[in-house]
Amino acid sequence: MRALLVPALLALAVTPALAEPTARVKGGNIAVRTGSGMEYGIVGRIPDGTEVTLDYCTRNDRWCFVTDTGWVDASWLVGWSAKIRATPPDFSGPGW
Repeated sequence: MRALLVPALLALAVTPALAEPTARVKGGNIAVRTGSGMEYGIVGRIPDGTEVTLDYCTRNDRWCFVTDTGWVDASWLVGWSAKIRATPPDFSGPGW
C-alpha cells in the first residue's frame, strides 16, 4: 500500500504546474486590453521577453487572457502548447 501512496503524492505535486500554462512575450511591448479584440481599451503593456501565465485563450487562439492582467493578442506570445492547454474545450457539438 505504501508503495502506491508515494507515486500518487508525487503525481499530485506535479499537477499544479500543468494547470498553469505559460508563454513568453515576443516582439515588443504588447498592449493589454479590457477585452478580446482590438476595439477594447488598452489598460497596460507587457515588456518583450516577459513570461506570463495564461488563464485561457479564445477557441481560434487569437486572444489570450493573462492571469490578473487582461487580454493580449496571442500572435505576440511564444509557447503554442501553452495556448492550446489554456483553450477551453468546445462542448457545443454533438454529444454534449
